[in-house]
Amino acid sequence: MGVVLVRSVRTRIMASPLPFPLASYFEQQLAGHGIAHKIDGDQWENAEVCDEVLRGIRTLLRNDVKCLLVSGPGAAMEAELNGRAVHPRTRLRITERKHIPRIEAEIHAISETLAARCRRLGIPHRVLPHWVTRATRLLDGHKETGGVVSIAREAIYTAFDEDELAILPFGGVDAAGRTLYVGAEDVAARAAAAVNARKLIMYSDEPGLMVPSRSGRRKKISFLDLHQLLQLLRACDAQDNFVVGEERLPTVEAIYEALAYGVPQVHVVQAKTGALLEELFTRTGSGTLIERDPFLHLDFPARPEQLGEIIQLRQECSRAATPTGVPLLKPLATEELERLLPTTLVLRQRELMVGTVYFDDAPGHEDTAVIGGFAVGENHQDSGYGRLLLESALEQIQEAGYARAISVTGSDSVKHLYEQYGRAASDAWPDVLGRVRRRYGADAPLVAVYEFPLPDVARSA
Repeated sequence: MGVVLVRSVRTRIMASPLPFPLASYFEQQLAGHGIAHKIDGDQWENAEVCDEVLRGIRTLLRNDVKCLLVSGPGAAMEAELNGRAVHPRTRLRITERKHIPRIEAEIHAISETLAARCRRLGIPHRVLPHWVTRATRLLDGHKETGGVVSIAREAIYTAFDEDELAILPFGGVDAAGRTLYVGAEDVAARAAAAVNARKLIMYSDEPGLMVPSRSGRRKKISFLDLHQLLQLLRACDAQDNFVVGEERLPTVEAIYEALAYGVPQVHVVQAKTGALLEELFTRTGSGTLIERDPFLHLDFPARPEQLGEIIQLRQECSRAATPTGVPLLKPLATEELERLLPTTLVLRQRELMVGTVYFDDAPGHEDTAVIGGFAVGENHQDSGYGRLLLESALEQIQEAGYARAISVTGSDSVKHLYEQYGRAASDAWPDVLGRVRRRYGADAPLVAVYEFPLPDVARSA
């Protein structure tokens, strides 16, 4: 992780004090550090959406978080740009010199609009010229379309030192001072890295990065690391189409660029009320978090100090129920969960617990382990975390010397997972099935037993 340059950390009286632990998080993690934000033209042109973004930024500024806002062209300008030629090989826009005056006018309009909204909301701000972005023309026929060479970071730090929001438009200038078209995504990624920002926030019209689910509906990805982001770029759907469409490539490429240049975290967040603070300060967030470094950690056995968070995660997962309202996750007393800690696995995203499962002796079957308590946070469904937990649990069960493992579920999604590792075996386990079905009442037909054969190893002491 790159060194964070803190230009000036000041003791400030917060205009709207935040409750603990949010205030503590600001003080310990973000105060004095930078967060870059990137908005599209249709977002700053929509007064309601733009105000929501700016209010979130205002909260950060009031808590001594240094903020940079990078903006893209408006909808009309974007439509004009989209209607122009693209390079046949790179698919990037070809910008003619005759279009540069229109681009310069758009840069001025953006700056004026955002400055006026900041004044209305009482946000101290500084509009930066687009020459802060030093650019060069892309080779091989892109004409006045450029790529970022460097960022004049001192101009941004001047705003940071005065506790102002630094506003930087899209575009850039070449070595001779002539304007080039440079996309806001590229500017945001490189500017965030230039000021050693802790985070880059990219605002979206969707809840986060969206991909097709097994059902065909689009689902949000909650977490990715850099390696998984590259895998996502190569992933295809059932029709062999790339899941990241061409319209989303600039965003994904900018995320990769920001991470590659040293920004630790990028968030893709919907531009709506409260989404920014929810993403930064809640257990599960509201959008997609992409991190430069691998972030998943598996703990086995679970530690006593993790018991409270296990209980909290199970409570969140208990909302999933059968048609008559029976929780799919069996309720357990705190004392029982504490007893099971030595055979409980915990999956963490950094310090956030995102999944847990345990195993125990199957009553009346001493060579068999029963897997239970399968819980994955609702914002992490279809993330592959369930598969990781099950594989890890089976490995630990094998290490403990069991001959086989079983599990009982009434959940269709868990059944789908189990079928990939074992087989439905309700007829072979009538006593187990009968005990569990009593809890389900009228929904008892939903319940099935699955068996997972394991290699024959000596049971450990």
